[in-house]
Amino acid sequence: MESDFAIITLVLIIVIGTTATEMFKYYMKHKQNLDTSSVAELKSQNQALVERVQVLERLVTDSDFELKQQFKQL
Repeated sequence: MESDFAIITLVLIIVIGTTATEMFKYYMKHKQNLDTSSVAELKSQNQALVERVQVLERLVTDSDFELKQQFKQL
């Protein structure tokens, strides 16, 4: 009788342990996919900002812009 209880307990521990392990693997894979998509989104936003800054730098360093600023100061 005691050996039956021990076998049932051992089987339950194995089943629960295996299930928990598989759930953890699924969680980690899902989390990694979310992190990857977030990084890709941040990279695209960063690239867009870099392009905007480059355009603004071109506008500010343009000689016509400086001339217009000098006329405004007069």
